[in-house]
Amino acid sequence: MRLLSNADPASPVGARWGEIPGNQPFTQLLRDRVTAAIAEHAALTGTPYRPAANAPAIPPEQRGCVPGSTTRPAEELIADPAFTPPSPNGAPTLTVTCEIVAAAGSILVEALRVTTATGGQITADQTTIYYAETSGAFVTTSDTLISDDGLRALLPQIVQSLKVRAGALQPAMTESMDDFPIEQLRALFAHFSFAADGALVLHLPDDFSTPELDRLAGAATARPNPFFVTVPAATATGYLSEQGRQVQAVLASGAAVTLPAAPWRGQESIDCGLFACVAVTFDDGPGEFTDQVLDDLDARRAAATFFVQGYRVVQHTGTMARMSAEGHEIGNHTWNHPDLTKLTDEQIKDQLERTSSAVKAATGSRPTTFRPPYGAVDQRVLAQTSLPAILWTIDTNDWQIPDDATLLARAVDGANPGSIVLLHDVHDNTARMTPAILDGLLGRGFTLVTVQQLLGGSLPAPHTTTSHG
Repeated sequence: MRLLSNADPASPVGARWGEIPGNQPFTQLLRDRVTAAIAEHAALTGTPYRPAANAPAIPPEQRGCVPGSTTRPAEELIADPAFTPPSPNGAPTLTVTCEIVAAAGSILVEALRVTTATGGQITADQTTIYYAETSGAFVTTSDTLISDDGLRALLPQIVQSLKVRAGALQPAMTESMDDFPIEQLRALFAHFSFAADGALVLHLPDDFSTPELDRLAGAATARPNPFFVTVPAATATGYLSEQGRQVQAVLASGAAVTLPAAPWRGQESIDCGLFACVAVTFDDGPGEFTDQVLDDLDARRAAATFFVQGYRVVQHTGTMARMSAEGHEIGNHTWNHPDLTKLTDEQIKDQLERTSSAVKAATGSRPTTFRPPYGAVDQRVLAQTSLPAILWTIDTNDWQIPDDATLLARAVDGANPGSIVLLHDVHDNTARMTPAILDGLLGRGFTLVTVQQLLGGSLPAPHTTTSHG
């Protein structure tokens, strides 16, 4: 799930959508739709978009695609700060929200809603429903799933049902279908989903009408709001295109969702010009708590960077292999944590080389960065290695064992896009608080990345220090 929240009063943006890791066509299609909406919004407000993390501490269960959010009244949606950052001066707002409408077997159905408003008044509100084969075989929108003949059969049924509700003596539709171009019908019936039994559930526009309904007293009040129409599965099958019948059958099967193999978060290409990126780093391990930290990262599909000590690497080779396999970045933190500025040149080289060799033996790859213990580094230290030094933006001082609230506030509240957060995975309190720290950052709208991802996928030059993305 993706979450963006920028509370710039001149151009508020709130966006959330679901991607399928490992399904690049679907992921790119939705991301392109979101970025296009952001670009249009920036052009309207004259304020360039910049990644921010201003969400109001959204809890995990409300962070993704929220049921009902794509059919909720638009006025409620733009007034909810979890979806739309406040606009105190009445500036235009952009809200993108999503809903997983259905999922079974190899089919996932996601509704993506784009809503704009100015001064609290809705200016546009469009929902598109995407049907994706999870492995990437196809992705389509709902307008391809009902055949032309099916569209022509649906309209008379709906008109008749409304006329019955309004008390018409002659409920059958009297207008000719020739008066309704197929593109008009396709737009009317573009928002639908399938129920668990294969029934077709249409969500019609609130102002749905036809000329004969306009002439019928009581037709407007007979139209429910929101306006849903359910077509039984057996009838609906006859209205569908070949691909529509395929989707209906898979969704009605009730089979468990199958997802493709996907790269780990730390192995992805991340656009930190779109996402509010922050790099969480752990020093001094691996240790007895590191595997639990890896579990917590995995549960949230989050990436981190571990700066490891050589003597611990040789004691925890299995943990090191897992750390590397799961896409986390591994940096050199010397053999046993000395102040490098107090060592001779040869001792500095030995501390770093022995550790890099141990990491390669455990993972197959040598570290490409190092973090000097205590942050103690000078030009002489930098001259002894080609590894660039990575420092930090936020020091949580977790090694002092602060209380939980203090540690959480230091790690979460002070973070900004581009921050590098320093933690230690060898302390019980840090390991215990890692889930809350990760959820706190994600709940603000951050994307958790490795240091190299934070830096655009490139490494800093040798003999340099870096403390911020």
